[in-house]
Amino acid sequence: MTDAKKFMGEMQGMKDVDTSKIEVDEEQTPPAVEAGSAEEEALLEKMEDLVKESGDAEAMAADKGTKLMCLRGRKYEPARGAEVLYAMLALKKEAAIGTPADDVLTEDIKSNKIMNIGSRDRDGRAVLWIRLRFHNPKRSAAPNMVRFVTTVMLSALRDAETQRKGITVVQDMSGLKLSNLDPATAKALFGKIFPALPIRVGRIVIFNPPWILGHVILPFVFNFLSKKLRNRIKVVNGFKPEALAEFVDQSSLPAELSGTFALDEAKWAEALLADLPK
Repeated sequence: MTDAKKFMGEMQGMKDVDTSKIEVDEEQTPPAVEAGSAEEEALLEKMEDLVKESGDAEAMAADKGTKLMCLRGRKYEPARGAEVLYAMLALKKEAAIGTPADDVLTEDIKSNKIMNIGSRDRDGRAVLWIRLRFHNPKRSAAPNMVRFVTTVMLSALRDAETQRKGITVVQDMSGLKLSNLDPATAKALFGKIFPALPIRVGRIVIFNPPWILGHVILPFVFNFLSKKLRNRIKVVNGFKPEALAEFVDQSSLPAELSGTFALDEAKWAEALLADLPK
């Protein structure tokens, strides 16, 4: 309990994080605007006009695909699309996105601790699989994790349907220890990364948390989250893969979660690394 109390004390910093800025799919309905439609083009023009009015040279120079990503990720609202475009470009600069991978980023990717596995839930959202038991905060500190998570998210956002429909997160806590967790990284994820990316969070499923996490630390942390974000979090206690079927079909889950989705973790990491600048 001493370590847990220390961890909860360090997590007090979450009180300063405004998680209401994280885009949450409260309506749980697909977007009415079709990708590639005339309506989408008209909304993109409105967003581009707002960007021009801002005088932000970097945002104006962004390619069409990047602007569309932001428009789609903010429910086709031009003003909000422009706002997340500015935030995303700033995050990419801070996280050195677009530069060759260093040793830590390479290790983070090869660890498979956070993966966009390539499947979708029944609502068409991309499935993100997190296993922080593979994370070593002493090796990959918060700034490293900002770069890593941003890299994975931007890779997922290359897909138009992920831009439009968002993600479902399966946070697999099997075997997780307090030593795998870093409060500074949690603050960065909730306060810096998710608000600055055009990602819509459909649901976060926390699977099989150890007792101390599920019954002490998670309820404590939930107090600091916005109501809309808390409403999208579900906890599955115990190793009960069948309970995941309420949120993600077995055909969309990897074998480790008793699913049938074919996933080659090493090839996933190789593909992501190959896609980065050399």
